[in-house]
Amino acid sequence: MFDPANWLEIDPMNGRISTIAVLDRESPYVKNNLYNVTFMASDNGIPPASGTGTLQMYLLDINDNAPHVFPPEVEMCERPDPSGINITANDPDLNPNAGPFAFELANRPTDVRRNWTLARLNGEYAQLRLRIGSLASGIYEIPIIITDSGNLPMSNTSYLRVKVCQCDHHGDCVDMERIIAAGLGTGAIIAILICIIILLVLVLAFVMWMKRRDKERQAKQLLIDPEDDVRDNILKYDEEGGGEEDQDYDLSQLQQPDALEPDCVKVGIRRMDERPLHHDHQYPMRSAAPHPGDIGDFIHEVNTPLHQDTIQYEGSRGGQCLKNVMLNLN
Repeated sequence: MFDPANWLEIDPMNGRISTIAVLDRESPYVKNNLYNVTFMASDNGIPPASGTGTLQMYLLDINDNAPHVFPPEVEMCERPDPSGINITANDPDLNPNAGPFAFELANRPTDVRRNWTLARLNGEYAQLRLRIGSLASGIYEIPIIITDSGNLPMSNTSYLRVKVCQCDHHGDCVDMERIIAAGLGTGAIIAILICIIILLVLVLAFVMWMKRRDKERQAKQLLIDPEDDVRDNILKYDEEGGGEEDQDYDLSQLQQPDALEPDCVKVGIRRMDERPLHHDHQYPMRSAAPHPGDIGDFIHEVNTPLHQDTIQYEGSRGGQCLKNVMLNLN
């Protein structure tokens, strides 16, 4: 059996046909109220014989569909034509379950009846007009109640999409592409503009607050006590070299080296492992007064052979102290 809508079943023994689903005359498988089903039958002969047959079912109409406004979208100029816009209804049912139709504007929202009027022309058509002189460009949804003429009438609220636009002298919309692309009414556009303005105000307030904070920070820096500023000061973090031993150095010794008097007159021989009582001078003591030959003597003294530097004789002016240092060669 070939049943395109799967509405039927057949008993293979006796060929009884029954429905397993609701039959719908408005189904795409129904053409001109007719639904076709193909069957195949065979006998028990040797060899068995078979044949095919077509069953045509004529479906009656019931009022099971509510009417809808047609066309669903229309265009209108900001200053529309006084003749208005003609609309009709689309009902899949057949007469007497279709027209004539009754058209009426819905009560909600309240601005629908305040801005628009709907007049019935006949049982199939009605005319929509603008009650006020003009309307701002945008897209408007107009709720329209349509009722059919079935034994049990069915009503439906359909929304007619009206695109109001600016028109040229021929009455054609010149900015329909922009309105269709945006898909927004006047109220939505105003709300978007308000949001943009609020965002700009917030950004401006944030920038002003940042500048004010920078100025306050600069003012606080100018009020800082100079004694609290640690810049351009030398801070002691550690000690190197002699530590505290170099704190009590007598600078007068550098200023008047000739005024120093030796504190001992001991003369003798010192062993290698004996600690000297006084620091020996590597170079002869000279006057603090500048002398032209000082630099030359300094150079020559550095080049003195080592064997001549093992025994040093050192004395002060006036013969007050004499020290002999001898190295034990053993």
